[in-house]
Amino acid sequence: MMTVMQLSILVPMLVVWLRRRDFPPAVKILSWYVYLSAFCVLGIRFFAPYDNSLYLIYFNVGKIALFATVYYKAVESVRMRQLVLITALAALAVCVGLTASGFFTHSFDLAVVVCRVVQSAVLAAFALVYLEQMLGHGTTAPVSRDPIWLLSVGQLLYSAGTVTAFSLDYLSRTPYEQAPKSMIVAVVGTIFNVFLTLAFLRAKPLPAVAADAETPSASQLARA
Repeated sequence: MMTVMQLSILVPMLVVWLRRRDFPPAVKILSWYVYLSAFCVLGIRFFAPYDNSLYLIYFNVGKIALFATVYYKAVESVRMRQLVLITALAALAVCVGLTASGFFTHSFDLAVVVCRVVQSAVLAAFALVYLEQMLGHGTTAPVSRDPIWLLSVGQLLYSAGTVTAFSLDYLSRTPYEQAPKSMIVAVVGTIFNVFLTLAFLRAKPLPAVAADAETPSASQLARA
């Protein structure tokens, strides 16, 4: 199941290759996630089959930074944007600090678990902020057409499953008892990639009117 989950990133990657030029700015930033995920999977498979701790840390740190940028672009409130930025920087500081300490203790086990839990908690919080924003709009348009809404739902499911799976580390005493952990990670990872694919498929370019409104015309500049 882990192999299926890892290979499932190829589906959203294909959609990115076919549709990236039609993505709005936030989704274009999100599209880099497929390369981050593929890089870490290839690194674990071919370069670190026995000790993949650093690749897992790279993945978590990269995902925090990337998704924080996505939500910073997508959130409208200035105060919420500042909160996203501060939270992301604090989370990155924790992950980098634990990783640095791992070089001295010659063990990254604690860093891997904490970075994954921090990543899941922080990105779940960002997802909730965006969902609250959507509810506050009171629009009649179906939210299932919003790519960041789809991303947020997928992230909430992924975060809940991942934290549950990694908490089993403290309850498992044998490799056999850790089997449910791998199964949960594989299932929620595949589900997240499904929502990610839907987000890329539902993404639409910004309307020409909005683009024109953001860029001042020559006459407006002249009057200024």
